[in-house]
Amino acid sequence: MDNFYVVGIDHKKVDMGGRESFIKKNPTEIFDELLKNKKIKGYVNLSTCLRIEYYLHVEEGFTEDEIVGLFPSQEELFVKRGENALHYLFRVICGFESVIKGEDQILAQVKKSHCDAVEVGTTSKVLNVIFNKAIEVGKKFRNESQIAHNALSLEAISLKFIKNSVENLENKRVLILGVGDLSQGILYLLKKSNVKNIVVTNRSHHKALVLKDSYDVDVITFDQKVEMALDSDVIISATSAPHFVLKSEELMERLSDGRKRFFLDLAVPRDIDEKLGELPNIDLYNLDHIWETYEKNVTKRENRLKEYSHLITEQIENVKKWFEYRERIA
Repeated sequence: MDNFYVVGIDHKKVDMGGRESFIKKNPTEIFDELLKNKKIKGYVNLSTCLRIEYYLHVEEGFTEDEIVGLFPSQEELFVKRGENALHYLFRVICGFESVIKGEDQILAQVKKSHCDAVEVGTTSKVLNVIFNKAIEVGKKFRNESQIAHNALSLEAISLKFIKNSVENLENKRVLILGVGDLSQGILYLLKKSNVKNIVVTNRSHHKALVLKDSYDVDVITFDQKVEMALDSDVIISATSAPHFVLKSEELMERLSDGRKRFFLDLAVPRDIDEKLGELPNIDLYNLDHIWETYEKNVTKRENRLKEYSHLITEQIENVKKWFEYRERIA
């Protein structure tokens, strides 16, 4: 196991520009040359938007100093060896080292990185065993901890917030103002939740029309938004307007009809006049309320990480036993 290393940079110490600069130097060529010259027995490259890491199986005598010497200008480079490297890989694949703790995407990214290395022939038997064990613990961690059930994307938390506030959401009429990434993310999740009666509007009407067939929604012009808000149960606004798009002077009297409505303002600056929330039949929430839910979910995830971290310790012991057996039969 002492010949197993990880070397790389990640988002904790290197910003996006630094990571881009590092990747432009094509470090893969360095490890291809080491493989060719039999300094290493194999490598797996894990490159994502947050990290550029190389997991190495080195030949006897190839030292950490030699690895660091390959990148003399990269002060933020980290190198881990043996059990420390193994522990780090298992933490990575379980989501401990991700921005959103326990997220699923990193598991798929590690699997793909290993498959790519197998396909091009840059891996080794030792690396194959280590990565198979990593994938195994990554799956087990998520299955047992159920950590991904605490959604952490803004879109997912927004939908959860709406569902907790609005009964029988699938039977309600939903109006969405804006067609940016956040609006489209929520729209996608609403459709997955079998909400069928959805209306979309945007100041640039042609941008809203693009969503009509893609998501099977109704589209109205932006000047129809007030009438549609009156005729809707749930109103979600996430435009880039510098001012209110739903104003109290246009809606206050007409909303005082006793009909229960839910407004969610996800814009900065806000889209919806806060005076509307003074009406007894109106529930008006904004991003601050969503972030409160986000923080609660973060705390839950942090607790799940601690509670199930023993799975990593147990899997490290399994790998150590494999190495011990391998040495006995060698």
